[in-house]
Amino acid sequence: MNYLIITTDPVSTEQAVLDYAKTYNPSDVFWVKKSADKKEITVDVINNMIDQFNLTSIAGKKLFIVFQAELMNTNAQNKLLKTIEEAIDTTVLFICQNLERILPTVRSRCITYYHNTTENQTLKQMAESNPDATAISTAARQFFAATKIETAMSCLPIFTKPENLTLALHALSQELANAKLPAEKKFSLHQALAKISRNATANCNLTNAFDLLLLAMF
Repeated sequence: MNYLIITTDPVSTEQAVLDYAKTYNPSDVFWVKKSADKKEITVDVINNMIDQFNLTSIAGKKLFIVFQAELMNTNAQNKLLKTIEEAIDTTVLFICQNLERILPTVRSRCITYYHNTTENQTLKQMAESNPDATAISTAARQFFAATKIETAMSCLPIFTKPENLTLALHALSQELANAKLPAEKKFSLHQALAKISRNATANCNLTNAFDLLLLAMF
């Protein structure tokens, strides 16, 4: 069985998966990750995974865990299709933060599961290690309270630092939910935040991406 696990908290999800893996014989558990010197999960990694598929399991069932599955390039995903469709007595867990980067042909062969957590450990760790965390939250509040575009623009520099993006989008989403704004404007702003997230994934210029938020706000 193949599962596509969507998460916004990979730290908590990884721990849950590690706990689940303990129900298997350790020799039947395989971890699939990108090579340290690569930015993507490439075909050579998937070829090695397929080789492991073809081995006889020790305890009668095997588990494959693909971390950051959205990093599989197109060739790697296509290479997997036949294998995951025909696998017997094997479970594959694709751990993913960006569903849009998973090919429809892979999605159709998986049961999609959204892993929700009561406390986002990933964001918590990021906030604890980021000296801008408090300033990001303050700027997010100020942005949605701004009545002048100049005031709102003064909040953007801290959001557009690449290392701050995830915390910034989270803080902005939280503050937008509490902001006293008309429902129609809130909807436009939520759409703008979603587009910023997609643009950032596509490596677009962050400053230009946040111009969308200014346009929606004013």
